Amino acid sequence: MERTKFQKSLEITASITGIVALLITAVGFPQVGFPVALIASVLYATYGYLTKQYGIMVSSIIYGIVEIVGIIRWVFLGETG
Repeated sequence: MERTKFQKSLEITASITGIVALLITAVGFPQVGFPVALIASVLYATYGYLTKQYGIMVSSIIYGIVEIVGIIRWVFLGETG
């Protein structure tokens, strides 16, 4: 299946967003990294849906749940380790 220009752009944007989220978290700012990673998961889930790659969509939803737990722990509960 040929991807549209929008789908290709969405995939690139999701990938860059995910990498930035990992870097932000790795340098010690999980309060910012987890929300950015959640954005990446939403972008990946959208990409999976649009390209009918439901495995990507489901795994992105699962990663999103993990990121929500991270947001709750790091942002709202203030856990540091």
